Parts: sequence; structure tokens; C-alpha cells
Amino acid sequence: MSVIVIAVATESGVPIFSRKRGNSENIQFSTIASLHGINMFSKCHNLSMIDTSVDNGCILWKEYCKSVTLIGIATGGLQCDLELLLSCVHDAIIFYIGKKELENLKNIDQVKRDLRQCYPILDYLLESLDPNALSCPLPTLVLDLMQSILCPQAQQLQQALDHYAASVTGRWACLIIQGHLVATSSDFCELDPREARLLMLLAAAQDGAPLRDTPVYLPQMSPNVAFRAVTCKLLADVYILVVCGATPALSQIDEIVLQCWEGYAQTIKEAKLAHPRNFPTSLSFEPCVLGILIVNINKRRAVFSRHLHASNSKGRGMSGAHRMDILRTFYVTSARDLASELRPKDANKKDLNDSEVCINETYWCSEYHKCHAQRSGNMLCCALYSSSTQLHTIRSITSQILQDLSANKDVYW
Repeated sequence: MSVIVIAVATESGVPIFSRKRGNSENIQFSTIASLHGINMFSKCHNLSMIDTSVDNGCILWKEYCKSVTLIGIATGGLQCDLELLLSCVHDAIIFYIGKKELENLKNIDQVKRDLRQCYPILDYLLESLDPNALSCPLPTLVLDLMQSILCPQAQQLQQALDHYAASVTGRWACLIIQGHLVATSSDFCELDPREARLLMLLAAAQDGAPLRDTPVYLPQMSPNVAFRAVTCKLLADVYILVVCGATPALSQIDEIVLQCWEGYAQTIKEAKLAHPRNFPTSLSFEPCVLGILIVNINKRRAVFSRHLHASNSKGRGMSGAHRMDILRTFYVTSARDLASELRPKDANKKDLNDSEVCINETYWCSEYHKCHAQRSGNMLCCALYSSSTQLHTIRSITSQILQDLSANKDVYW
């Protein structure tokens, strides 16, 4: 399996960057020139080269801002998300250099240098199409959702984030544990989900830096005027990120962090204990449930877990990474269709005539496992079951999980 994303200046054909994930070889300059040449040849004849199939994969071309062409190549993996991946890569480019710089593209060498800082985020994005990436410490399981942890401390931590954001004249703040979103400030929902996800990935890419100041552009809200994203490491694998203005100075923020968060060390340590299960201990699951994905559709947040039980004897023949890959593939290829709000905008236009058809559940059955997805209001549950579990039992258990999530007081989004 391999995923490659290439950025090329549309007019000149000069490569800007190339990132890859998987076992493919590095792309040669002549190959990049050929791929771009195919696209330009099509444009000269008033045609658009959208995609093409290759052995066990596909190639996709997408032009942005009339200045940059992104070329995606995927063999194996979740090829159906390749277009969404290119859109996310475009967002990441704007996130670091701004839309105006991307549209003008006068100094390509400078743009190349500026974009080096976004390579860690691009690599995280590429992981979402790679089943082998699930063994990584900070996997990016799906492109369109923010991976989260549900814990009873979230509401208390939200109050702390609101106070901290106000203290640094900021507006949007979040707390991240092991690359997962745990709590956000009250105004965080104002951000577009893709912007919020980029901020999460920025914090995940800090490489242990105790305090870092990064100018960022929000692709939807402010693509031409930079904000200031300040990331601070509170504990091991625990970061807070706040988006604020030019003041206060970084040295002052360091002091404010100590004042605002000194009393929350124990609360954060308790919240850390929720990982890797990612659900409150008060929420129990049947032994036949081998893995689960819960999606809060409105907030675009997701909770994955393969550590639901103290002993995973039922899933002994299936590795944890394999279980999560099955769930992820099931969500991307089937379960996501239960929530039209989660489909890409282009897909919504294509499926407009089918909007009257309301499907609330879907399932897969195989010799080794069964998957079932059910939607209830704003919640979508995808569960992986042992192959011996009967379908009527599966439906009953999934429904009960959704009910328990709604009723449990320790579940706070």
C-alpha cells in the first residue's frame, strides 16, 4: 500500500513538494513532469483530467487557486478518500502560508521553504489512507473527524480552558491528550471542523516543545490574515493550544499557563487514564464487541476504541490494528452514508435526488467478523462484533450502546 501527494506549480510545472506514505519508491522528476503534462495537455483541449485508474490504485488531479495542482496517487488503502485527502492538504497549505501567497506564487523557492514546517501535518493526513499507520502513536484514522476521548473531567477542563483563553486574550482553545481532543473552550465550535482538526494536528506535531508560537491562517474563517496559535505542553503527551492575538508575549503566556493550570494537574492525570479505552469506565460493553467508533455528527468528533475490555479473548485472533482498520474501512465505505452531513459537498449534490431515502443502519458480515452501524439523532455508532454473534443480537447491542451514551452523565462532548 502507498499514498503519494505531489504539489506542482500549475503554470510552470515546478514541483513544490512531494510526500509519501507506504512502500512506494520516491517519485522521479521525469514522472512528476509527465503527470503534470497529462493534465496540461487536457487543459489545452478544454478538457479536465480528473482521475485515472492504475494497477490496484488510482491517480487524481486537483487544481486550487489557479496556481497549484495537487496530484494524489494511491495504491491499496482507502482510495475512495483520495479526493478528500487532497482537499485537506490544500487546507494545510493555506493554514501555513495563507491563501494570498498561494494564489500569487511569485517566489516558489520561498514557498517551498515555508511549507517545510507543514510536512508533519501532511504526513499525519497521509496516514489516514494507510492501514499500517494504525500502530503509530498518533494515528490519523479518518480525515473528516476529530479523534476524541470521552471522560468525566471534560466539563471541568472546559471551564479551565475558557478562563485560560480569556487570560491570554484568546478565543479558541483546546486540550489534547495523546493526540486526541479531550476538551475545548466554549467558542471552539465556531471554527470549521477542518480548521479545528488542523489545530489539533499542529499540537500533535510539536515534538515535545514546552511552548511554541506559530502564525496560522484559518482556511475558512481567515485565509488571508494570520492568527497566532500558542501550544504549551502541560504534562507528558498533554498539550493545550490557544488561538490569540499578538499579545501577550510568549514569556507572559508561560506565567499565565502556570497560574491557570497549576491546580488542574490531578484532573488532567485522571483524564489521561481514559486513554487508550477512550470511554468513561462507567460505560460498559458486551464481550462480543471487539471495537467501536462513535461519531458526534454535529461536532464532527469521533471516539475510536479497541480496548473495551480488560481481557480481549474474543478478539485474540485479530490484532488491535486490524480491528481498527476494519472499523475505519467500514465507516468510510458504508457507515458514513448514514449521515449525509458527513459526505463531501460534491457527493451531496450528486445524491440530491436520493435525499428522501432515509437509512438508519447498515452492516457487513464475513467469515471472521461482523460490522454494524446505526444512527440515532446526532449520534452514529459503528461496532465490530465477533463472527459468532447473531444479527438480531447485534442490532440490540448497538441500540443499547447509543442509549447508554445518551443517558450516561460522564459522557460530555
